[in-house]
Amino acid sequence: MFSFNRKKIIYLVVGLLIVNLILLFYFLDDGKKIIENPENLKIIFIDVGQGDAALIRTTQGQNILIDGGPDKGIIYKLDQYIPFNRRVIDLMILTHPDPDHLNGLIEVIKRYQVRRFIFNGVDDDSPNYYQFLKKIEEKKITLEVVWQGKKIDFFGGYLEFLYPLESLANKRFKNDNEASLVFKLIVGRARVLFMGDANKKVEAELLKKNFDLKSDILKVGHHGSNDSTGYDFLAKVRPVYAVISVSSNNKYGHPNLRVLKNLEMVDSQILQTSQQGDIIFEIDGLALIKN
Repeated sequence: MFSFNRKKIIYLVVGLLIVNLILLFYFLDDGKKIIENPENLKIIFIDVGQGDAALIRTTQGQNILIDGGPDKGIIYKLDQYIPFNRRVIDLMILTHPDPDHLNGLIEVIKRYQVRRFIFNGVDDDSPNYYQFLKKIEEKKITLEVVWQGKKIDFFGGYLEFLYPLESLANKRFKNDNEASLVFKLIVGRARVLFMGDANKKVEAELLKKNFDLKSDILKVGHHGSNDSTGYDFLAKVRPVYAVISVSSNNKYGHPNLRVLKNLEMVDSQILQTSQQGDIIFEIDGLALIKN
């Protein structure tokens, strides 16, 4: 009788262990449960403090990472959204080599498999930038300099690069913000405009070229600094949502009150990572959904 009970207890314990392992794998594999509907493309503007980072998860489970914030905090954020059994960044984009966009990417390439990397190609004296590019080379990651006219397709949509207007490979800038990549994510009728740290000088160039800038979401340039997001530019973009990646009580006074006023004048709903934390959107077929 004792042997029979012991056998039942062993079976019960083993069964519970198996169930727990299945549940653990299920929740870890699905990240933060925003990915439980794989039919929707997700855009996550990640709260990295005073810096920029955004993750696009395509309907096929591809990961596109745009900038990485100022430090290794990006790793803990990515772990919430990317399955632990697929630590892959299919496309990594660096808009420009300022540390609040670059430094987190150094940590990402140490811990994730990165398949492709694109950037503006500028030269910069930053030791971290040098270390980063050296790591890209060591890991034999496909590297490409991009500028206006480049399109990158993925299942269900594409990225269209608007700026810089020409190759900036190995060129130097006193102000790297003037070389920041600017591009649109296009999925169906939905449009998302990523401005990096582009300033008013870049905005003027885009207006001069008469590009189609109309977008549902604007990732506001340079954390809402006064040197970006002019009214004439916003009048062309007319974003429904304006996302500002910023930390609370930062020493720069971001976002600037004039920028906030400009956004209000074009009827944009303003969202700040300092207030909302991670800001998540979904594109369901053609429609944009705010989570």
